[in-house]
Amino acid sequence: MPAKSRVTLRMVYELVQSTEARTGRLEVTSDRLVKTTDYLVKTTDYLVKTTDYLVKTTDRIDASLLIIKDRLSVVEEKVESLNARLENLTGVVEGLIQKMGILYDEYHSISAQLKRLEARFDRLEADRLEQRVTVLEAKIAKIESSSKN
Repeated sequence: MPAKSRVTLRMVYELVQSTEARTGRLEVTSDRLVKTTDYLVKTTDYLVKTTDYLVKTTDRIDASLLIIKDRLSVVEEKVESLNARLENLTGVVEGLIQKMGILYDEYHSISAQLKRLEARFDRLEADRLEQRVTVLEAKIAKIESSSKN
């Protein structure tokens, strides 16, 4: 059987002191852990609030995107309609351009014919005037000769 060692008051005192020192350090560590836990709780609360805000913001953005998508669909339909109308108008304008070309050619043809007719009528008119002047001269000569007699 082992010999029993004697426990002294000093040993008990040192053991109590050591235990108190350890307990003090544990209390300090516990206080720090409590503060850290409190900080983590506050941080978690902040993160939860931030996440809630982000979720609400994302929901609003989703709703806005849906509205924009609907509006874009309407705009796309209108653009397609305008494209169809534009293609139709382009065909009409091309037809008008062809008709204008024909009218332009006809205008030049008519204009040339009119100039020829004007030249012809000017010659005819000149011939008629010359005949009238000749007739008038003859009448005047006849009158003059009858007045001298």
